[in-house]
Amino acid sequence: MDFYRYILTCIVDTDYKDWNVLNCLNYLKDHNHLQFTSDSKQEILSAFTSVFKKISESCTINSRVTKKAKKLYDNVHETFQRREITEFFEKVDREFEERRNERELEKCFDKNGCELLIKSSDFHTLKLSSRYAGKSEELPEKDESVSDRSDLFLRKKRSINYNEERMIKRLHRDRETTPSPCSPKLHLMDNPFIEDKEDDVIIIDDVDELCFEEGDPANDLKVGDTNVAQLFRKYQNESLKIANNGGLLVESNVHEILSLSSIFLLTPGSHPNTMIDIFSSSLLDEVHEKVISIQQSELDPDCELKFRKAAKKAIKESRECAVDWLWTELSNDQALKENLGIVFLECLRSLPTTKIKNQPSEITLITNHLDHIMKMLHNPDKHIVEWPNTGLDESKARKLQGRSKQPDFTVSIIHQLQDNGVIFVGEVSPPSEKNNVYKNCNDLIRVGVFMKDCLDSAIGKGADIKVLGFQCIDHTIDFYVMDLVQGIYILIKIGQVAIPTSLKEVSTFIEDMEILLIIRKVFQQSFDKFFDKLCNPSLPSVKASLRRDTLRTPKFRQLIIF
Repeated sequence: MDFYRYILTCIVDTDYKDWNVLNCLNYLKDHNHLQFTSDSKQEILSAFTSVFKKISESCTINSRVTKKAKKLYDNVHETFQRREITEFFEKVDREFEERRNERELEKCFDKNGCELLIKSSDFHTLKLSSRYAGKSEELPEKDESVSDRSDLFLRKKRSINYNEERMIKRLHRDRETTPSPCSPKLHLMDNPFIEDKEDDVIIIDDVDELCFEEGDPANDLKVGDTNVAQLFRKYQNESLKIANNGGLLVESNVHEILSLSSIFLLTPGSHPNTMIDIFSSSLLDEVHEKVISIQQSELDPDCELKFRKAAKKAIKESRECAVDWLWTELSNDQALKENLGIVFLECLRSLPTTKIKNQPSEITLITNHLDHIMKMLHNPDKHIVEWPNTGLDESKARKLQGRSKQPDFTVSIIHQLQDNGVIFVGEVSPPSEKNNVYKNCNDLIRVGVFMKDCLDSAIGKGADIKVLGFQCIDHTIDFYVMDLVQGIYILIKIGQVAIPTSLKEVSTFIEDMEILLIIRKVFQQSFDKFFDKLCNPSLPSVKASLRRDTLRTPKFRQLIIF
């Protein structure tokens, strides 16, 4: 039995603060209904060691989580010698013996009982008894397959949506009036508050037939004298080796999983060791700076002073005073509008003076905090900002089996009174999910694939553009941009913005507004190019021949669709 897989499931389902060996053993026993004995102790120990080592060495996981995993990894052998662990396995052994004895008694009873029923000619009861006997015989046969108690068998896992349960409790606690996630009036597939979730952790290990061959060096991406494309193919093949030798984990192999779809994720300061070994940190930083040209934007100094003055008025005087003053300034200052003055005004209008202690649900986070910031892109005559509950058409174009998983956020171009192309996508996780490493890493993979789908679609329509994406976890947004360069989908992190939750935090938000100005500039450039191609249709972009396939293995599809 693959204990590694089930221990990893336990780790993902549990807050890292509660991680310990005994809790995980009880999880295996109670939640997954695994039947095992002390004969499997060494195998379980090895699985614990592998899981904690993998997490502790990850470059994409929060440092507090990796430190906790490192501590557990260092002490796991000593922990397995402790009294409580020994007692746990002794109890497991006793329960195993009791179950086996019960099966023997049931088997004996069935045999003797049938003989008595035949003698009494009670054929109706005999018929019912035979059905029961047939079922009870199946269980001893399974017990016989673990005669030496060295193996185990798996019963059906309970289908419990823990995130859904937490959301229900939070909705009751916050006294929200929105429909409950489990409202009987909403069918599961139509319920915008929840998503289908797989019961098991997905490990990408079904890529046996995939390979990345050397291409024509003349067409390769180069930085200086270095053939970056050649190094990227080497990295892709190294990712394949990892996938075929234990599998790629969502929590610790985000870069490697994306590379199998030719997506080159560059996050300065967070490059995985495998990538550093092949490219070197200095080359990765150089690629990040030079390959995708992003023109920097600065907040106008006069506008910054006015924003800070308005924030001070809101705290020292009153919200109404600050709103009225800034509204007057906006009416007479076009530069203030161009520097996101309307966004800042909405913050003053809608945010509480002091941060609310209750954690917001995903819907509350979107409507009360995130939406008015993303509306900086909203122009009702040109493009539309949406928080959809539908599949992305650009992803459906790949004709994957099943429905496409919906992104939480899209910005679509309007042409002929219809949306005709998505150029910005995003995923959101509420505060309750900020420590859910598996979900958040999975969301980043989805963002990368959604962006690739949108970019492929635009290139097919003749538009050579860049596509934007974001991932919001709690009140922090990471922004990304993607471009197709010589057959590589380069995905770089532009920056990070902290969403203000109160008037006392808007001063800090001012410092992040330059990131939003960069996002808006890239967005506007992509919109102009794409809209022109929609109005004046042409052949696919010259980049069309450089497009690469997205990974299509069954397990990868499970990550992207539901």
